[in-house]
Amino acid sequence: MSEEYDHDSTTTFSPFYPLLILLIGLIIWSGYQVFMANSQRSANAAQIQQAMPTIQQAQNIKDRYVALMKDLIETAAKDQQAAAIVKEATAAGLLRVQPPAPGDTNAPAASAPADTSAPAPAAK
Repeated sequence: MSEEYDHDSTTTFSPFYPLLILLIGLIIWSGYQVFMANSQRSANAAQIQQAMPTIQQAQNIKDRYVALMKDLIETAAKDQQAAAIVKEATAAGLLRVQPPAPGDTNAPAASAPADTSAPAPAAK
């Protein structure tokens, strides 16, 4: 009966092939990950290059908008209609007017006080 359970202990097991298969698998997986990262990076770079004209156009529009708003705020100090536009734009959240810093004499005024003697323009 003990002969059934006696195993031949003379056979040896070599871990070479399982380790070889594992290492080859890891090398292939790492290579695939590097390849996919590089292809994603090149796709992102191509998209950025394609979007550059649109980005440049948006920056130009923003710069013109900021210049227009600065001019409007400077004009608001002298013109009541411009002051009303600045007041409405500020109330609507389209324009953020920062108060002048203490001691800063070059900062434009946020808006001129309303002139009560001049009649207001008729609303359409």
